[in-house]
Amino acid sequence: MNTDEITSDGEVNDPNGTARAGKCPLSLAEQRRNMILFAGCTGLQYLSAPVLYVGITQASLCDHLGADAKLANLPGTFYFAMTAVPALIAWLFPYVSYLKRNLVACYSVSATMLAAMALALIVPLPDNVRIGFVILQGAVSGIAMPAAIAFLWEAIGRGTESSRRGLALSLAFGAGPMLAVVGSLGSQLLLSGEMGGWKIEGLPYPWNFAGLFAAAAPAMALAAFLASRFVVPLPEVEVVREPFSKVSGLCAGILVGSLSLLLYYLEFAVVGHVMLALAGMLFVHHFRDILSQRVLLIAAVVTVLIYSGNTIPSNMNLYTAEVLDDLPENYAGYQNTLRFAFKVVAGFLLGWILTKTNPRAGILLTGCIFVAAQLWAIFATGAAYLIAFGIYGAGELIGVYAPNYILSASRPSQIRRNMAFVTMLMAPAAPTGYLFGAISDYIRQHNITAFGVSSSRAFGFQASFAVCAAMMVFGIVLAVCLLPARPDSDRPSSV
Repeated sequence: MNTDEITSDGEVNDPNGTARAGKCPLSLAEQRRNMILFAGCTGLQYLSAPVLYVGITQASLCDHLGADAKLANLPGTFYFAMTAVPALIAWLFPYVSYLKRNLVACYSVSATMLAAMALALIVPLPDNVRIGFVILQGAVSGIAMPAAIAFLWEAIGRGTESSRRGLALSLAFGAGPMLAVVGSLGSQLLLSGEMGGWKIEGLPYPWNFAGLFAAAAPAMALAAFLASRFVVPLPEVEVVREPFSKVSGLCAGILVGSLSLLLYYLEFAVVGHVMLALAGMLFVHHFRDILSQRVLLIAAVVTVLIYSGNTIPSNMNLYTAEVLDDLPENYAGYQNTLRFAFKVVAGFLLGWILTKTNPRAGILLTGCIFVAAQLWAIFATGAAYLIAFGIYGAGELIGVYAPNYILSASRPSQIRRNMAFVTMLMAPAAPTGYLFGAISDYIRQHNITAFGVSSSRAFGFQASFAVCAAMMVFGIVLAVCLLPARPDSDRPSSV
């Protein structure tokens, strides 16, 4: 969510094309340039979505490398766990003069990691080392891409007037998801060797996966180049970095939370639980000023519960083998295509509904759609199962409407800090990805079946979908019972 966009006052240019004093000081041509660059960088991110949206593709690759469900969920788990790190990057480099180099660094790191991932697949390495690279790519993407998005919003916030940003937003988030559909169809062609009536030869494993990661690397390199071309007006006085004491608890929480995930992987579950609880306490302490406000506390709990749905697509992809009796990788491209195509349609509809209702309705609608995706996944058979990924993609818009609710509940003086807090709410939800993988593995290993399901592996995945749905339903119930429909009417109007 873009706090600069929301809090700006609607600057107006003077007749000679330069912003008035106190407003955006750039010329109209420079502002147009920034808007085009913003749309270009966002579009390249969407085009690379099959590998940057960590989950489906990485789970397919881990499955091919012989990983169990727990291990196949780790790339996505680490991706979401690392989404807290961009807040530290923003603290470490708060200077406006560093904005472009920060953006270039984020995209360059992502491009380098994608190239290294492709190389790791084509050089002779043990499968467990390759799995480690997949997990590392998930972690690096969880750091670099959210940070890039935050810096990108700052660049457009500082480099354009709010009244002129409609073009940039239309290009970025209208055409952008369509590029994600194109990228997903391309990944389908690479991974399965066919798409509709098209076929390609000569790309068996591992060249198919290597080609997919390698294709995204130059897209990120191009994004790094475009980021270097922004025109960013510098303030008269630079921001001063806050003392480390302001973020020490956050640092400790990130470190302890990451270690807890490693302990889960190493089968030290009890110690992992303890460290995860400690990480949670550190995060709560760091954001105690926000969580002391009742509406924001409940909204945060609701958001984390529903965000658990973001960690289930790895299991959904792995379940493809049971439903369609084929390798998950052969359908990963179609799954991502449906995911983004439904998101485009739902984005327009939900935005219109929001104008007619209230902020809480956005949470409830997207939460219910997320739950519907899990129910569809449990009961659908054959090719109809793939529709679950489309429904899931529409439900992912909870990532827009949960922040929008917290924004509505925030005092003007709290907006920047509260929205930084919102971007980190994926981190507490990250361990649920490991949980879902562990559930499916446990049921498979103990050969448990029920409700007429003959395969324990299939039942394990269905059970993980049911647990995921139950967590989200709990969040929805809390929202209905405890959250006001219009939180802005309940908060004080003072700054």
